[in-house]
Amino acid sequence: MEKRRFDFISDIKTASLTGVVVLHCMLFYSSEQMFAEYAEQPDRIVSFLCNYLNAILISSFVCCSGFLFANNIIVKKRTVLYSIKDRFKRLVVPYFMYGAFWLVPTYTFFDIETYGRDKGTGLLEGYKSMLLGVFSDHLWFLLMLFWVTLVFILMTPLFKKKLLPVMFIIVLGLSLLVEYCVDFPYYKVTQVSTYLLPFFLGVVLYFFFSKLDSLPTAVTGTAAAVFGAAALLYDRFCDSGIVPYWGLKLCGACFTWFLFLTLNRSERMLKFRESRIMKYTREHSMRMYLLNCPFVYIYFRILNPMVGDNPVICILANFVLTMLTLYLAVWLMDKVTGLAGTVVQKA
Repeated sequence: MEKRRFDFISDIKTASLTGVVVLHCMLFYSSEQMFAEYAEQPDRIVSFLCNYLNAILISSFVCCSGFLFANNIIVKKRTVLYSIKDRFKRLVVPYFMYGAFWLVPTYTFFDIETYGRDKGTGLLEGYKSMLLGVFSDHLWFLLMLFWVTLVFILMTPLFKKKLLPVMFIIVLGLSLLVEYCVDFPYYKVTQVSTYLLPFFLGVVLYFFFSKLDSLPTAVTGTAAAVFGAAALLYDRFCDSGIVPYWGLKLCGACFTWFLFLTLNRSERMLKFRESRIMKYTREHSMRMYLLNCPFVYIYFRILNPMVGDNPVICILANFVLTMLTLYLAVWLMDKVTGLAGTVVQKA
């Protein structure tokens, strides 16, 4: 399979990470109060949309990671050792770098309360909690994805023999084992139970990609609509048990996969993908995600006294301000890195 045919996978990953920023801006109005800070009055519609995005975004990204990981093993013939080193460099190293130089300092300076960090926590205590993988906030995603990917790296021999039923049994068994038997609060190990199956879904979609890609647009569009409608049930059934919870997460991943597979056939979508803003966002979406949460909190604190009673205005303003700040931050990081490189070369 040619690499160019996977452009829609990059689109899904970019949309998922940008969607998470939207979700973070919305969570202040969620009735579940997933943040320690929240608006005075939760909004039922916003809460419903938060649950819908929860069903879709992270599972979609993980599914795409599984798809691309399968391609790396089958086509690029990555070895186990190379894959482990590559995933460590791409996921674990950024966790500690962004945690040490961004997460802990900003959350301490603005005294942001979150899981693993109580209000008033000092800098040293914050570093200790971050180094143990307890206080991670949005960076939890990096640790989770590393463990999930590691499981599949160790199943590389099964990959190469395309023993999908055996892999499914192992993944399902491990998911249930972690869900019901593991109580380990460090490094987000317990999060793998939810996302092993979406990763495996990506593997399955990879192996059947040629057949799925040959389906008529009407079929792929209908599949997207069906899975998207099923994901709407997440708000109602996500707390009903592990089976509907995992199942609706998988529906969310299938929804975006078939949606973007369908959009990938549209000339308008192809032109939009090549626009300057989309290219830049696609290239830097992960860094923007890793920087986003402190800005979301800061802008909410500024906006809440002024427009907090209007969820739509507050959420939109927060999102726009956060995205503009993220674009600026990434641009400055590139400038500083480029300047440092130039200085080193001249020296």
